[in-house]
Amino acid sequence: MKNIELVSKVIVFSVLVIVVTFYFREYSLDRYNQGILLDKKEYISNFDKYKSELLSSKKDISLPYSLMVTFLGLLIIVGGYELIVFIVSLFIKLMVNNRHSIDIEKKL
Repeated sequence: MKNIELVSKVIVFSVLVIVVTFYFREYSLDRYNQGILLDKKEYISNFDKYKSELLSSKKDISLPYSLMVTFLGLLIIVGGYELIVFIVSLFIKLMVNNRHSIDIEKKL
């Protein structure tokens, strides 16, 4: 049964890599296109807006708050990944068991 879990992890990881790569590429191309279209006059006219957006974030976020948010974020990411792997492994086990039962029925 460990092989099925390994295959499930490889499948889910591969799909996640493909999906994230696609969205990261689209994000990068969008930013590149924005950079091409941005001219100096527009940037200078919106300088105060850009600066206020950067300064609007809190200067000092407490360490316990940061730790809790990081913990919850990683828990969601890793937990979601493991849940997807579990579901995929269930499908693989179901397919293997169905194939095995069909082979047994043919032999009878």
